[in-house]
Amino acid sequence: MTTSEIAKKLGISRGTVSRVLNNHPNVKPETRKRVLEALKELNYIPNETARSLVMQKEFHIAVIVFSQPAFFWAQVQSGVSTAQNDLASQGVIVDYFVTDMMKPEEQLELIRTLPQKGYDGIAVAPNNPQLLASEIDRLSSGGFPVVIINVEIPTANQLCYIGCDYIQSGILAGELFSRFLPDRSDLLVLTLKDSVYAIEQRITGFRKELSKHEHLNIKRIERFNRDGSRVYEVLLDLLKESPDFQGIYVSFDALVQTADAVQALKLDPAPVIVGYDLNENIFERLKNKYITATICHEPFNQGYFAVKILHRYLLKKVHPSSSLMYNKLEVVMASNAKYYMNETLQTELFVTGSPRDIL
Repeated sequence: MTTSEIAKKLGISRGTVSRVLNNHPNVKPETRKRVLEALKELNYIPNETARSLVMQKEFHIAVIVFSQPAFFWAQVQSGVSTAQNDLASQGVIVDYFVTDMMKPEEQLELIRTLPQKGYDGIAVAPNNPQLLASEIDRLSSGGFPVVIINVEIPTANQLCYIGCDYIQSGILAGELFSRFLPDRSDLLVLTLKDSVYAIEQRITGFRKELSKHEHLNIKRIERFNRDGSRVYEVLLDLLKESPDFQGIYVSFDALVQTADAVQALKLDPAPVIVGYDLNENIFERLKNKYITATICHEPFNQGYFAVKILHRYLLKKVHPSSSLMYNKLEVVMASNAKYYMNETLQTELFVTGSPRDIL
């Protein structure tokens, strides 16, 4: 009997049966009990589980990320852990590796050694895409599946990419400034000293969008170290001398420091501040309107679907329907921030997110 037939028998949706099978939390206790009783009565075993049991096969997957920003990667790791729990009965074992973002050679060496250590597939967030491209091509051409997350490697032959369209995220930031600042305005752009692919793509998209809005002018670009050190101190000095910026675009992980510097100087009117990602510290500053808007791109889904896609490929040799699985870009402001910090609503978003269609 299929899940569709079970759903019809119980008078519920197929999606509800699927959520029970995958142990997702968004099911009423009484409904979960009915579904489990029906599954037991009908001796139902999901096809993929049965296949794994027959094969007595374990699937060893490595997920490799880098260290900063820690709050972002904690959400990715949460997605990985959820997928592992969903697939534990099907023999999936996941190891999670955190590499130093300042030492890309260590990440490369780790990727080279994992196949010899018995791993069946890898999901990796590259901290230097150009450095990893040839090694990923070598693994993929040998039949070893690699999923890229968070930072795209356009030249690499991977199973798929799951993550942000960074050019589009820069375009979106530019569009937000055009709406928040309808009159002629000078902007301060914060970026990195080092060449970082994702940040460069954001800046490219941002400039592209601003070219459509002649009233918006990038007056100054300030560059910082990758760890974001001294952002607060530098901005205090800079904004004391030049307090006339109408907007500040934060292209990397420095939203909190930027908002705190503006708040400390009590600038009036305060500049529009737009950046990326969401955690409790950013949430507090959004709520108090020290940050105007932040753009989020579903880090949980990157971890969750990377594991799901690798398992499906290893089990059935099924390729995802697209090699580029871009996460949704969502604008969070004071008016809607509370919904993104609500765990129940977050879970519902993660379960029904757009990449689900590929599985």
